[in-house]
Amino acid sequence: MAKNRPRTTAVVMSRIAVRAGLPRLARLVRLVMLVRLVRLVMAALLVWPHPAVFAVEFEMVDSVAPSRYKPDNEAAGVATAGPKTTGSMFLPSDSGTKLWRQTLATVSADWPIVRAVEPDFRATPPREGLIESAWIEPQDSMPAARALPTTAQSWPPRRQRVVVRVVPAANGAWIDAVVETQSIADAYSTSAPGGVELTGGWPTISSGADRNNITTTLAARMATAPGGVAEPVYSLPALEEDGIGRGPAEPPWAHSQHPRLARAGYKVVEDYRNFYSCESLTCITAAFGAGALMANTGFDTTMQNAWQEGVRPTDVGTFFSDCKVLGEGKYALPIFGAAALTGVVLEGRPAGDIVGEWGSRSLRIFVVGAPPLYVLQMATGASRPGESSAGSDWHFWNDNNGVSGHAFVGAIPFLAAAEMVENPLAKGTLYVCSTFVGFSRMTDNAHYPSQIFLGWYLAWASSMAVSRTETHFAGMEVRVVPLPVADMGGLAVEAKW
Repeated sequence: MAKNRPRTTAVVMSRIAVRAGLPRLARLVRLVMLVRLVRLVMAALLVWPHPAVFAVEFEMVDSVAPSRYKPDNEAAGVATAGPKTTGSMFLPSDSGTKLWRQTLATVSADWPIVRAVEPDFRATPPREGLIESAWIEPQDSMPAARALPTTAQSWPPRRQRVVVRVVPAANGAWIDAVVETQSIADAYSTSAPGGVELTGGWPTISSGADRNNITTTLAARMATAPGGVAEPVYSLPALEEDGIGRGPAEPPWAHSQHPRLARAGYKVVEDYRNFYSCESLTCITAAFGAGALMANTGFDTTMQNAWQEGVRPTDVGTFFSDCKVLGEGKYALPIFGAAALTGVVLEGRPAGDIVGEWGSRSLRIFVVGAPPLYVLQMATGASRPGESSAGSDWHFWNDNNGVSGHAFVGAIPFLAAAEMVENPLAKGTLYVCSTFVGFSRMTDNAHYPSQIFLGWYLAWASSMAVSRTETHFAGMEVRVVPLPVADMGGLAVEAKW
């Protein structure tokens, strides 16, 4: 019966208490009614500029039965967990404060803001920000003047609010915006023993509201506004359980009796697979085509003579000549092996892992590139400068100097290090250093430019094969999915490793 008479239950309880001679219970009921009335008035004042539907929910609970009412998590402070609906995105910005102000201005243009907690970008850890609007009645559900709400859009009455969370991050912030919708006709569960509840009011627990993620729309409006943020970085929807979302698979050497040895074997096999892939062989063929043009025309001879006259007598030539020792295999290979062994002994320590990875990469580059280097040296049949009347011309299987071994070995340590760094300046510097041993062979008049180029290119192609192996076993995942933005189309790319 209580649920069919929500407006009179509390009054009836008060009168029954008076007639039964329980003045304290009657005063308690009236006090509860007064508190609820004050809350109603305060809520009405907060949303006065916007029409809304209000109703009062009374509840009297004894000292035994727990209350069904639970305050929102936001009432005690900024919630640490985001909404259940995922779909946040990263907005890049040089100024976190500027990004926050623009977000607040964009939201307040359409919604009356009742609460705004500014994020702290300088705190450790950073504190997230929160924007909450007042509950308002959607425009499509407001009946016309002096008309009953009979349409499907206007009945049952609904109210909405927007909640935006701003989580500080490096060079920007993650934004998550949802619109919560509540209906006055939401079903209520049976009251607990000892409780009296008047139904027909708005739900007091916002977590039961329907959520509609509007992060994409908000980011699109911010990006197109004057002085707006840069292009947002969108987060992709969750993967299906039977897809790559299960996480990276175990490496093939995980259950081996000798995992370190098995790991080296698997990686070398993958290195060879990458080196002899169609893409890699196509590039190597093109490089050797360019080398053939250099060797079998006057290019090699002209460049070699100009280098001997213009560079060799200078201090630059002396510097290049001193770099020859870096390309000596009898020195380089033991250093590579010692570095790789250091990584095994000090595995798990930052310095040991870095040195070990460099040594492992360098050894594997040599193992991958040395066999084709040896074959192509003899297959091209070219000779050293001044060694034959044929010069740099290719005469198949006539000699074994068509590719510079020193240029190959001397480039390995620098190329291996270049693939381990991300700084563009450091990477470019290491690439430049990888050519010094090759230039030393030109300065010493031991190889033609084409032979040095081919030796360096084989080292580079081998380093690329090794890098692809490292990426493969690192568990890198790349997804490309369609992503509509406002009224435009686009693609979203996500990489995990």
